[in-house]
Amino acid sequence: MGSIQETEQAVADALIAAIDAGTANGKYVMPWAADAGVPINATTGRAYAGGFNYFVLACCSRTHGDNRWAGRSQWYKSKNPVRKDQTPVGIFFPRFTCANCGSRVGWGKTCPKGHSVVKAAEKKFSGWGSAKVFNNQQTKNPLPRADVKDVDPIVGFEAAAAIVANMGATVNHGGGRAFYRPSDDSIQLPEAGSFKTTADYWAVSMHEHAHWTGAASRLDRPGITAFTSFGTEDYAYEELVAEMASAFVCSHIGVKREGLMDNHAAYLASWKRKLTDDPGAVRRAANEAGKAMRYLLK
Repeated sequence: MGSIQETEQAVADALIAAIDAGTANGKYVMPWAADAGVPINATTGRAYAGGFNYFVLACCSRTHGDNRWAGRSQWYKSKNPVRKDQTPVGIFFPRFTCANCGSRVGWGKTCPKGHSVVKAAEKKFSGWGSAKVFNNQQTKNPLPRADVKDVDPIVGFEAAAAIVANMGATVNHGGGRAFYRPSDDSIQLPEAGSFKTTADYWAVSMHEHAHWTGAASRLDRPGITAFTSFGTEDYAYEELVAEMASAFVCSHIGVKREGLMDNHAAYLASWKRKLTDDPGAVRRAANEAGKAMRYLLK
């Protein structure tokens, strides 16, 4: 293992060369399996019916990387409340009454007065109701994927685990998204078993920890402290910083798999395209990434 400065220079040169040569374009591969299938209610397991509900929740599921939804009260009763300031999605549902007594009926097999409401003829349509639902990823402790493999990410990656333990950041696991949340200074990662390889898990973890270093109490990086919205040039630049920092750290401590560096380069190229008016952005981001790398390693 060379010095930190040697690693930073060598990896930065290789990544920038790949981006400038155009060989990094179009190769980025999602390192974990996000769950965005048929929208279901997380507390009942039922699929959401109706063309409108299915369409809007399916689209939003892809945004969140998770197909599980529920109302605020349902999440609260499951002891996993929705985080503050989260935006819900509106859905519609049919209302029915018992054909015998007119009582409102729900999912049960009988009405409140005991009449059967199993068959369509035993209940009447009485109009439409509306509800607001929240995605699993909008809760305080997102539920893990049901099919996640049981993987201990520390085995074989003790150096990476030691860095994360030394930082002491709040890291939560579950769901299908990875992000750093400045509002509560926490990191969210999918379960280690959701990733295609354990090396990918640590590469993503280092990426989010690099974002974490940008907080005002640490490196005070504008991409974090002055964040306005996703998709802006400032956001794109911060993504360059975090991904290069991840590549630097992974290379320095030996987190590797075949094609990992190519994936770093492809991810960087995708964000560089949003900064076409700033040809020096990647080189400047490399300097910021070097600072993040040194913060994490120290």
